[in-house]
Amino acid sequence: MDLAKFSNKRICVAVSGGVDSMTLLHYVKTQAQGLGITLLAVHCEHGIRGKDSLADCSFVQNVCKEWNIPLIVFSENCLEKAKKEKSSVETAARNFRHDCFSKLIAENKADYIATAHHQGDEAETVLFRLARGTSLTGVQGMTEENGYLIRPILDWPKEKIEAYALERQLSYCVDQTNFERDATRNKLRLDIMPMLENAVPGAGKNISKFARIAKEDDELLYELASELLQETEDGFCVCFSEKPPLFRRACLLALKALGIEQDYTQTHLDSVFALQKSERGARICLPNGLIAIKSKEGIYFTYSKEEIFPEKPPIKIFDKKGFDGGRYAVNVVSFLNIKPESGLKILRIDGQKLPQDAVFRFRQDGDEMQVFGGMRKTLKKIFNEKKIPVSERGYLPLIAEKDGKEVYAICGIEISDALRITDQTQEILYITTEKKR
Repeated sequence: MDLAKFSNKRICVAVSGGVDSMTLLHYVKTQAQGLGITLLAVHCEHGIRGKDSLADCSFVQNVCKEWNIPLIVFSENCLEKAKKEKSSVETAARNFRHDCFSKLIAENKADYIATAHHQGDEAETVLFRLARGTSLTGVQGMTEENGYLIRPILDWPKEKIEAYALERQLSYCVDQTNFERDATRNKLRLDIMPMLENAVPGAGKNISKFARIAKEDDELLYELASELLQETEDGFCVCFSEKPPLFRRACLLALKALGIEQDYTQTHLDSVFALQKSERGARICLPNGLIAIKSKEGIYFTYSKEEIFPEKPPIKIFDKKGFDGGRYAVNVVSFLNIKPESGLKILRIDGQKLPQDAVFRFRQDGDEMQVFGGMRKTLKKIFNEKKIPVSERGYLPLIAEKDGKEVYAICGIEISDALRITDQTQEILYITTEKKR
């Protein structure tokens, strides 16, 4: 990845202390000054390996001090976290890392989080998904950019990373658990991939290349499928089609827009496809109260009446007492001491820049906002880019003009560039948003 595209940005490198992350940290460090990049690092101490975990943390702290790189450290007992969440330790640790990354972004400490995933990681991921059974969408590998996450050395093979570290005499830690074959990913990395490379030289590189091509093909199919999708007042309609690859993808777009991303199965999709042959008015129940109904034009996706919320509260003048928005509660504080449980973004605004006639209200036709960089976008475009489910858009409280179309903040999602914190800011207000049900 060419880091020039991130000139004058703040990049936080996730550093475990291993050879991959130490190479990445050094690589970004060598280019940061010339590109105006503000570099910092984050270390997530999982508490899984006891004294070894603490030793790795100490190592990272010493290197960052030597290299004059600001370091943020998070600690968690992921063994206990896994028990509490009833998940694997690996999943708990991954969730912990991403919670740390999200917090850094939410607190405006970085623009991007850089991770040290490389070509071998991508090949292992693709092979793992193929072995478990997946679709063209699922077989896609990693991307160099995914929102605020970037992977600058994704196209580097492991050999290049190790050669880079050796040539520059970089010190690093060795996690002995990476050599234990209890974990499926370790078996793939230690046994299967080397055997595959021995049988077919360049296999890892070719698998990664296949994943990129699969992504391009899948994106085209989704683009074609989107032509079958029509937004309605309270849901989506997927036009009839005898082409399963397009019809299924159009249904998935509808499900995702309505907030269903993980709870559906292939059986649900097969049932919706078969619904095309049923009589008009036939319906099937989908997860989370969603229903699919055959109409004259196609398959109509909407929520059952039982899922509809009461009337929305009336407009309220903005003040520090916050806003009870029905589905969402908004709090306004000058000091943030408790992180809300909802996982929605914590917004920080310059309190003195907010117009005195600002109100809490909900979405209206024609609403638009000035995003970072000065560009203006409609709320619909912002919601689409942020992948906010259609079912939630009308219930998200806004801070906006009472009688105009100017939106200053989408609570839990984004703020206007006009309210951005600067070095001259004297009053910071934290806007937290929690989903009530």
